[in-house]
Amino acid sequence: MAITLNDIKIGRADKYDRMVIDTFMRKSAILAAMPFDNCISPSGGSTLTYGYIRLKTSPAAEGRAINSDYTAAPATKEAVTTDLQIMGGKYEIDRVLADAAPDEIAFQTEEKIQATVNRYHWLFVNGDKNNDATEFDGLAKIVDGSVTDFDGSGIDLSTMNTANALKITEALDTAILAMKERPTYILANSKAIVKIQSAAKQLGYITQAEDAFGKQVKAYDGIPMLDLGRYYNETLGSDTEIIGIDDNSGKTDIYLVALSMSGAHGITLKGDKAITSRLPNFSEAGAVKSGDVEFVAGLAVKNTRSIARIKDVQVQATLSALGSLTVEADLNKVIVTPKKPKIGNKYYYATDSATINAPTANTAINTSVYTSLPANGVISLSANDFVRVVEVDSTSLLPIATGQSQYTA
Repeated sequence: MAITLNDIKIGRADKYDRMVIDTFMRKSAILAAMPFDNCISPSGGSTLTYGYIRLKTSPAAEGRAINSDYTAAPATKEAVTTDLQIMGGKYEIDRVLADAAPDEIAFQTEEKIQATVNRYHWLFVNGDKNNDATEFDGLAKIVDGSVTDFDGSGIDLSTMNTANALKITEALDTAILAMKERPTYILANSKAIVKIQSAAKQLGYITQAEDAFGKQVKAYDGIPMLDLGRYYNETLGSDTEIIGIDDNSGKTDIYLVALSMSGAHGITLKGDKAITSRLPNFSEAGAVKSGDVEFVAGLAVKNTRSIARIKDVQVQATLSALGSLTVEADLNKVIVTPKKPKIGNKYYYATDSATINAPTANTAINTSVYTSLPANGVISLSANDFVRVVEVDSTSLLPIATGQSQYTA
């Protein structure tokens, strides 16, 4: 049976529960539009496993002559199992703070909902159950190597012109036509969406669409484009874009997904138990009480042609290499070739005892890390230190070229 979060919301009598589910929907257009198969009910154990058949390739049809037979070409399918994953979080609040700031509970609840939505978005794209038992397989793993996994390495959107605009629109049109159903969404990071918008405007393809709440969103050929945002957890060590850009190559992936019960859909517990929340109970003894938000869900893709990917699309420029970079040990002098940067540019440097990662293209350098390189090139270095020099635009501090060398005494 297919159910949506809106169906679950309508079925809840408690006003707070309805508010929580409504917030999930407002935080995620994917979750608002996604149908869920709410059929999983653990019996005789703790297993939350969902099994289904995934169609990988469609059957072929052909003609035949009299007294000849058809060549066997059945549809290719595979049995797939996936597990529901439990995601959410707990917050604690002191009863004095709850009395002094009544909105604090609502604030903490909303923040936990946003974090849980981001967790689902991350798994929806990047999940891999073989790497982590608390994950389900996401789009990147499922689409990999399929007939709708397209190579976009020849598309360079770091510089927008008509030729590049035609390449990305042709790639998108090819992916759309290869899919079993018309995509519900195009998923990409914000930079890629801006590039697609620019290309579509040049060629007259940009359109408007509405999300589940009637809000206008940018669309390509009527298909809304979504940025799934960023995700943070302690394992990653920092927050990162859910659909990222490789810092070295400047490349990213673009996904297309058709949400339906015969294509890509959610899975959850039987009934209306997908989302639960609990408020702090201050009627009990104790100064600090906790509340929580929990979402139990997974992803099923019953036909690989309900999803598509355009892989390795260039969306930002990469840094070029400096001509040469050496260190004169006796003078602690850095020698850069060319000696002077181009007019309007400036050299900055950073030192460390370990190798220094190159700065990210299209992101201004951090002047708390990098210092202006003196005209004579003399800086303070210790034996075996590394020095990285970056040529930047003097006004924007955007990096243009970089190189690294090591001081050996």
